This record gives sequence, C-alpha cells and structure tokens, in this order.
Amino acid sequence: MRRWLTQMPKAMLLKSEGCASGLPDPEGRYGLSQFCRDQGLPFADYGSPLSRETFAKYALSFQQKFVPQVEDVLVSSVSPTDGGFEVSLSSGETLRTTKVIVATGLDQMERIPEELRRLPAELCSHSAAHYDLSKFKGKEVIVIGGGQSGLETAALLKEEGASVIVVVRAQTIAWNRVPSTNHRSFYQRLRRPRTQLGEGLQLWVYDNAPQVFRCLPRQTRLSRVKASLGPAGAWWLKDRVIGQMPVFVGYQLRAAEARNGRVALQCTDQNQQSKELIADHVIASTGYRFNFENIPFLDRSLKSRIIHEDQMPRLSSNFESSVPGLYFTSLASANSFGPVMRFIAGTGFTARRISTHIAAGQRPSAAPFAAPRKCVEN
Repeated sequence: MRRWLTQMPKAMLLKSEGCASGLPDPEGRYGLSQFCRDQGLPFADYGSPLSRETFAKYALSFQQKFVPQVEDVLVSSVSPTDGGFEVSLSSGETLRTTKVIVATGLDQMERIPEELRRLPAELCSHSAAHYDLSKFKGKEVIVIGGGQSGLETAALLKEEGASVIVVVRAQTIAWNRVPSTNHRSFYQRLRRPRTQLGEGLQLWVYDNAPQVFRCLPRQTRLSRVKASLGPAGAWWLKDRVIGQMPVFVGYQLRAAEARNGRVALQCTDQNQQSKELIADHVIASTGYRFNFENIPFLDRSLKSRIIHEDQMPRLSSNFESSVPGLYFTSLASANSFGPVMRFIAGTGFTARRISTHIAAGQRPSAAPFAAPRKCVEN
C-alpha cells in the first residue's frame, strides 16, 4: 500500500468503476460496497468515481481483517539456497523458505523517455513521485502523456494553481465512455457483456478466462497485452482538461535540456514542424514497463535462471516461474495471463491459483516452458 499512501496524488480518483475496485476474500463477504456502507461512504457500481482516500482506507481495513500479521519491512535480497530461498530483510533478519511470491506491482518499473533521463531531478520527475502537487503552485509545468495518469496529473496541477501544458504523442486523446446505468436488453448484454474492464466480448474473455489467454500463441499474447486497454482518460476527467489548459496532440519529444534553471523541450508535430516548450518542471506520465532485471532484491543468479518473454517471466498455469518456488503476480504476469493482470480485477484469479497450488503441495513442472501452447495444467 506504500504507493497508494505516499506516491499517488492525494486528491486522485480511481479510473476503475466501483464494481472493479474491490479486493477478493475467500467468502466474498468483505467487498468495497460493504465497506462503504458500513463507513457511511458514497459508493456505486458504475458512474461514481472512487477516491484514492476511500480505497486506501478500505484496503488497509481489508489487510487488518484478513492478514493482520503482515510485517512492514523491506526485503533486501532473495537468493537461492538448497531446496529454496534465503530472504534477507532490512531489519537484519534472515528467513529460509521454499516459496517466494513477488507481488511488487509497479515498484521500480517507471518508464521515463530517454530524452529526459539526463535532466536533474529538480527539473524532471515521473508522475509516480508526486503525492502532493500543491508544491507546484505558481509554477509552469509540462506534463507528457495522454493516459489517465498524465491527464489527471495535469488537471490536479491546474486546480492547485500551476500553469500546465500537456504534450501527447498520439494524434488524439482517447476518453472512456460514460457507463450507462440504464436497463440493457438481453441482446445488448450478449453482444457487449459488461465486465470489470469495460464492455465487449474481448474484454469479457480477458476478465473471465485468463487461463484461456495463456494458451494463445506467444506473439498473439504479447501484441494483445501491448495494444489492449491503451492510454485513455476517464469519462469524468474530460471537462477538467479540455479547455482548461493547452494540449498539444501529435507531438513527439525530440530533445530536452536544462537552461538557466528551467527545462527546455524540443518537440515536432506530424509535419515535422519544431516547437520549443519551456517550463519550471516536466512530469513524465509515460507509464510503466515491467522488467524483471529492475527488481532490486532478486539475486543475480536467480535472474539468470528466469525464462522470460519481453522482460516478463514466462509463467506456469499457477504463476510459477522457471525457478521452482518463485512466483510472479500483477503486471509481471500480464504476458502470460492477459491485460486483466494490470488491474485490481486480476487479483482474485491470481490469489486463487497461487494459494491452491501451494496448499496442494504440487511439485513444479517444466512442461509449460517446453510446450507453452499445449496449456498443460500443473
């Protein structure tokens, strides 16, 4: 929860609808809607965005109810030992275990364009670094990115009193549709089933059958993970951006430099016409890209044994990597199980598969790595 509590903007709203923002418990009795009712907080399955503050309270309450024994301590290293792993903690403790589940989410996976990487920290940052945007009041800020993170960061900056410019590489900004709360006919529900990820048959498969997604050919899986549910702004955000600040669409970042204590960006439009933008700070809302090499606590000898696809571990049907006993979840499992793994909606399937596999005491199998298209169940 560290990211939710200290890194995401404190005034942000969740993009996912209420029905897709709850956490799974074994009996399904402690959902987000129940928590909001008990706390007297507003909640709706559709059409009423949920605040970061409400979600954080719910998630902490969920943890305290079901796993109160969680220790708030950083892992320094995970290294192989005979028959398992040695886990070293920042507290100085050392543990031995046969199973390790890597559930670090987006940590260490921020993507910053190459053109910005040489800028000093006072001039450039990733959107993940900002819990309190009020420090930019009276400043000129450029936000790069046309997804939810970039657009909401820009809106919050504007509302905090900053002067904001948004630069988007795509030719247009995509906006999610306002969810309908009207009765839908059987045909409408059949043709465009409603899921936690949105409406549509393809999204229904992603949401309900990640094990089927895993059986697709490698290139199909990788291309669909990249193309599905791409950058888009929430329906409730549009009026807070359009008309409120300059938005340059179709502009490609070419270069950046520090100049007299400010940052200067060189951009070109689709006609290769150059444009220079100068500001006090630039925020890269350019998303995340998982690379297992960036996980700081995994021992080099473990990393060398991980079979991967486009820097994500190739996983068995139970989320186990090619290193027996080492599991990966969340964004790290998207290439294997589909786009749903990038969202809260994927946590239920993940938790059931891993916990069932470990509880059953099954031995890991190399079959999924030798013949991934056969979809062999471990």
